[in-house]
Amino acid sequence: MPRGRLLSAAAVGALALIVAGCQSVRTVSHSHSLNDVFGYVYTASLPLEVVGNPYPGAANDQVAAAAAHAMSGLVSRRRLDFVAVPPDAGAHANGYRVVLFLSGGGIVAGERLCAGRLPTDPAKGGSLHASAALCQGAKLVAWAEGWGGPVPAVPDATFAALMDRLIDAVFKRETDRENRNPTEWPEG
Repeated sequence: MPRGRLLSAAAVGALALIVAGCQSVRTVSHSHSLNDVFGYVYTASLPLEVVGNPYPGAANDQVAAAAAHAMSGLVSRRRLDFVAVPPDAGAHANGYRVVLFLSGGGIVAGERLCAGRLPTDPAKGGSLHASAALCQGAKLVAWAEGWGGPVPAVPDATFAALMDRLIDAVFKRETDRENRNPTEWPEG
């Protein structure tokens, strides 16, 4: 087989694995700000408190760093970086923080994430579940949950895809068209 075809087959195979991992990721926005969150969160970075570690082969700080890295970047089309901090480290100077709960099964509602009422020993292994909330102090601003496939030994491409989609779900932006009455005919 010519080298070009072999390389192309390898590239197609790698792309198929990446797409397969991303397709197994699902998220749901439960509560979100009716306004553009970035209209009042003036910052280029936010603290990220990561609670829970479903990965049997990874240390807590490794999982927190992987989550912060995967969530950082374009969030709802705006640049935002996340900095992993210990749980209960306190909010950013502007009062905002993101709390992420990871488990091998089950999620935690947004109000509990912001209030700090979290399970102390989440399940390892199983199926990857995550819930994340944007909090202003102990007050919930927005939250979402997501889930992926089976939990491998360490965070992988599916974990990164879930974190990317999850943070977009937390910072979901709505337009007037999305808020319109569904019985009305949309304008031009």
